[in-house]
Amino acid sequence: MSAPLVTDLLRPFLVEEVMTSPVFTAGPFESLLSAARTMRTHHVSGLPVIDPKGHVLGVLSEKDIVASLDHQVGIGHVRGILDVLLAGYEPKRKDLLQRSVAALLNGVVQDAMSHPAATVDEDAPLSEAWHLLRQFSINRLPVVRGDRLSGILTRQDVLKVLAAPPSPVAPARKTPAPKNRVRA
Repeated sequence: MSAPLVTDLLRPFLVEEVMTSPVFTAGPFESLLSAARTMRTHHVSGLPVIDPKGHVLGVLSEKDIVASLDHQVGIGHVRGILDVLLAGYEPKRKDLLQRSVAALLNGVVQDAMSHPAATVDEDAPLSEAWHLLRQFSINRLPVVRGDRLSGILTRQDVLKVLAAPPSPVAPARKTPAPKNRVRA
C-alpha cells in the first residue's frame, strides 16, 4: 500500500479509538530484570517509562535491554536466548549468562531507556501517529492526555485497523429543518 493510501485509510480514526489502555509501564529506577519480567509476563516488547505523576520520561524496549547487556558484558548481537546459552560453551565466554543476569539485576531502566520519547496526543488523527512511527522507525508510541500517559499505540494496533474489513458507509443523515423556537 502506498503511503498516501494508508494515510487516507487511517484519517477517519483518532488515536484514542485504537490505542491500548491501561498500559504496563516501568519506573526510571526499576531494575532491568523487573522491567524484563513485566514485558515477558504481559507479552509486550517495550514499556513507557514514567515518573510517579505519569509523565513520560522515555521508552524501554527489548532492543534497549540487549544493547545495555552488550555494553555491560559484551553479549553481542543476539536473536534469542539460544544465542546466549550457546555462547556459554565458548571457553572465553563461559560466565556470560551469569554476568548477564547480574547486569539485569544491577542495571536500572533510566540508564537503558530511549529518551526523550516521541509521544502522540490521544485526540490526534491515527494517520499522524502512523507518520511518527514511520518517521522515527519505532514500534510504539506512548499516548498522552495533556502531559500524562493515557495509553500506548503500537504498529500492530495500526495494522489491525488496516487489515479490518471496510465498514459499510452509513447513509447520509438528513438534517431536520430548524424549529422555530421563538414564540410570539
